Amino acid sequence: MPIAHAQQKSYNISSMSINLISEPETNLGNKLLAWQFSEFREIVRSRLWWIAAAIIIILILIYAIKDYNFLFAIIVIVSAAIIWVDSRKKPALLDFAIHQQGVVVSRRLWLWSELEYFWVAYRPPEIASLYLQPKGALKPRLSIPLVNTNPLKIREILTKFLREDLEREDEPTSEALSRLLKIQ
Repeated sequence: MPIAHAQQKSYNISSMSINLISEPETNLGNKLLAWQFSEFREIVRSRLWWIAAAIIIILILIYAIKDYNFLFAIIVIVSAAIIWVDSRKKPALLDFAIHQQGVVVSRRLWLWSELEYFWVAYRPPEIASLYLQPKGALKPRLSIPLVNTNPLKIREILTKFLREDLEREDEPTSEALSRLLKIQ
């Protein structure tokens, strides 16, 4: 007579994260800290910024056409269109939570075993973010605005589960450049 074994759900740890919408029965453990943040930083661009951007785009397009580089011209046009469309979009509020099993970013669970390290960049009012680096070279880092959350409390909780990169104290250069040029 065969013995029935309880079916146990296993997760592929090499996957990027667990979608909590399709896996609602996932046990997250106790919620240690949570807050909400905007999907992206709203950027107010002046008329001068738009004029300068248009001039730069036109100059690049003239160069691309003179050089018979039509693919580059198409890429510039598509990029400009994306920036323009994004400037019209309003950010959604996303949830972030630290649980015993990992972190949840907008209904996605990142297990502790999927994350390599973290750091906090805190220089208010311009910079106040938590950065989580997933394992693997091709996986993008997670950038979580702290809003009004105490960075010392975050650090205290996360050091129990992840290694802190103490050499990093500031935001990544790509984010600083995006903020400076107002393109993010």
